[in-house]
Amino acid sequence: MSTSAGSPLRGREEGVFVKMRTLLEDPYSRARQEKEKGRKIIGITPMHFPEELVHASGALPVILQETNEPITLGWSYSFPNLCAFARSNVDAAAKGKMDFLDGIVISDICMALRIGFSIVRQRTSLPMIYTWWPSEYKFQRWYPIVSRRLERCRKALEEIVGKRIDDQSIQASIGLYNTNRQLLRQVYEIRSKKPGVLSCREMQELVVSSMVMPKEEHNRLLQELIPKLQNRKHSSDGKTRLFLSAHLCHRVKPDLLNLIEDMDAVVVGDDLYTGYRYYASEVPSNVPPMEAMMRRYFDSGLPCPTKCGPEADWADYIIKASSECGAQGVIFLMPKFCEPHMFYYPYLKDRLTDAGIPHTFVETEHSLLSLEGIKTRIEAFMEMLKA
Repeated sequence: MSTSAGSPLRGREEGVFVKMRTLLEDPYSRARQEKEKGRKIIGITPMHFPEELVHASGALPVILQETNEPITLGWSYSFPNLCAFARSNVDAAAKGKMDFLDGIVISDICMALRIGFSIVRQRTSLPMIYTWWPSEYKFQRWYPIVSRRLERCRKALEEIVGKRIDDQSIQASIGLYNTNRQLLRQVYEIRSKKPGVLSCREMQELVVSSMVMPKEEHNRLLQELIPKLQNRKHSSDGKTRLFLSAHLCHRVKPDLLNLIEDMDAVVVGDDLYTGYRYYASEVPSNVPPMEAMMRRYFDSGLPCPTKCGPEADWADYIIKASSECGAQGVIFLMPKFCEPHMFYYPYLKDRLTDAGIPHTFVETEHSLLSLEGIKTRIEAFMEMLKA
């Protein structure tokens, strides 16, 4: 992991970030190590399936990632209008690079993911567990259906792993994962209060590493990092404060994050999946564990465009969150062909305009679009904010 210019970690070989570097270059390297020890590895598609259920089985849950490789063989099997995340995973399956997995949980949230992983199913011999989530926030209405479906997932996992998943194990996993969310929120709050102490790229790397390595190990790394961040000097004087929104399934290209913060800007908040969205809320501890995991889906801490209803509004959230962190503007990062975001964006645009919040839009792709073109667009936006 290289850091952006001006990062507080530039030139320093801090133990925590040395460990993260390998995982960003090869996200599944840590999982392969666990596989060699005899541990089962279960891949999970973003963004709603409770990892705790997999962890309670003794297997290592790994959130599937968009790879760094150019898409080549995958073009022979996928559709050109699938999003980068779906096409990248089709390509990985076609190249045999998912063979370290013992199964995949498909969390149905959009058409691109559904189609993409139906192709992955055809290109691999991996067991697939399919789970569907309702597109509403109404827990009581959907509880009976979701409960039955999640119980079927539990049974299917038990068959793959060869072990019964009891409620006590699930409760212990919930505690472990809630601790990880608490620690990540501490880091997020430090960054919000001390803009520049941690770059947006580094913050994203912390989250992605949490998705692909054992949580026990990640918690120890965060506990080591937090005191260092609390004591680190920082300076963001004169820099433009920005809020980043979108990227619901996969990380933002590091070069793009570097580009944004190298233009005399600092990111003070986000709702990225590889950011605050991943750890915004905890699984309740005061109800039975299977019900608790379902409740987190219906109350995940911030609105999601894969769900709809008057109970939560994404525009309201962005307006409130960006204002609370003192952002001077919002940048929407939308992956090409991301249907939930594409459908929602016109509404977001109108609401932020009505609220007087400056914003701009950047489309992203697997093979990063012209950085020069993006740079010109963001520079124009920054000049407008400073005017």
